[in-house]
Amino acid sequence: METMVNEINENDEYEYSINRQRAPWDEHYTRLYTAMVGGNPPDIAVMHSRMMRDYQDNLVTLTDEIGTDPYLDEVAQGGVVDGEQLAVPLDSHPFGLYYNKDIFEEAGLDPEDPPNTAERFREAANAIVENTDHYAFDYFDGEFHAEIMRMLLHGRGGQLLTEDYEPAFDTDDGLAVVQEMHDWVHEREWAPVDPNAGWDAWNRGEVGMKIEGTWHITVVREIGFDFGMTKPFVMPDADDPVTLGDSHMLIIPESEQREQSRLENAIETIRLLTQDFNNRWGSDAGHLPASDTAIESDELRESDTWDQTLETFYEMVDEDQFIRPPATPNVQGYMEEIYQPLDDMRAGNMTPEEVIETATEGVKQVFERE
Repeated sequence: METMVNEINENDEYEYSINRQRAPWDEHYTRLYTAMVGGNPPDIAVMHSRMMRDYQDNLVTLTDEIGTDPYLDEVAQGGVVDGEQLAVPLDSHPFGLYYNKDIFEEAGLDPEDPPNTAERFREAANAIVENTDHYAFDYFDGEFHAEIMRMLLHGRGGQLLTEDYEPAFDTDDGLAVVQEMHDWVHEREWAPVDPNAGWDAWNRGEVGMKIEGTWHITVVREIGFDFGMTKPFVMPDADDPVTLGDSHMLIIPESEQREQSRLENAIETIRLLTQDFNNRWGSDAGHLPASDTAIESDELRESDTWDQTLETFYEMVDEDQFIRPPATPNVQGYMEEIYQPLDDMRAGNMTPEEVIETATEGVKQVFERE
């Protein structure tokens, strides 16, 4: 992003400059909300598509200025609320199953033929545990812990929430998913109890496989081991396995103080970042570009990133093996009610049945308060 913004600033074609500000991600929405309420919002901000409902009444409509046509349709729809385009997509960033090729070889597995089904995933994990001294697998804690549950549940035909924001996972499929996640750690011992230990082991090259997002390619490149990436289809009895990915969207918060010329510059900047420069958002940052033109560009298709990860991510999107988290009110509140019990289960403090019961009641309370 810094490189793209600097290129705009250094180009005499544009009669304006961009002041790029960066905040720690866990403070981003708090700062954005405070700035908007205080009447001094940024001209452009980044927002996840699932947050659109919380902010929809305070965003500039971009339907006529940019539209959804230049972008992958499924990704662009993440910025559309009640028929109006309120955000423009930079990317989609789905989950994939990264794997350590050296550990695959040590376990007697073919590093060029990674698992792409739940059955093959189980075979690979067992081979790693039986034939090496490494963990077979690691995965997220926290908010993405709940998103993995959503992804696995959707593959079995379920969902976390109904359209009316009721919890929908207190089912046989919901319990089966949570039980599977429990067994990764406490039955099969594929993954460590402590997610921090799993992260550290992965970074030492001592974990066979890990569910991570598009952004993780920059991490594994820096770590330095030989890696691959495949589809994260790890849930047994999932007839329609999917990956899950949100999108980084660009929004323009409403402001009574913003002059028309400044608004026009903001719109042009969004167009540049999501169209003209979008291929490098893939090849350099690792995310799946949202622009149709970027996806088809020679620059992207001939990049190492396309061969290593993006071709597989695009295949999942193109073959309808991709879902977005829904945009709902109170996203952070209801997600916390799901991931905290899941984290407690991984720590050994809850059973799968208790996770379902606790999370169901917590989600109900969040939306009752809403």
